[in-house]
Amino acid sequence: MTVKIKTNQSRRFTIPVPYSFLYVFSSLLSSKFLWRQVDMWIRHQLGRTDFSIAPLDATVIKRFLSVVITELKQQRGLVIVDVTLQDGTQVMIRL
Repeated sequence: MTVKIKTNQSRRFTIPVPYSFLYVFSSLLSSKFLWRQVDMWIRHQLGRTDFSIAPLDATVIKRFLSVVITELKQQRGLVIVDVTLQDGTQVMIRL
């Protein structure tokens, strides 16, 4: 996966993102610790202790995200994001 950023001042940045980072990110999203912290943050923001979100099982989330990443690997060359801002900056994310 590559992230390309082009500014209007003729500066170009190309950032390669290995799929291993996606696997690490998916394991962070599926951690029980993160879901506990989100639940505590929501309780704190609402000011109620009787409210709780029911987190999904971490193993289900991890399996789902690993399937999504393997499917993304098979779609090489697919452009996910191609955005041009008003100031002339272009951002493109390609698998």
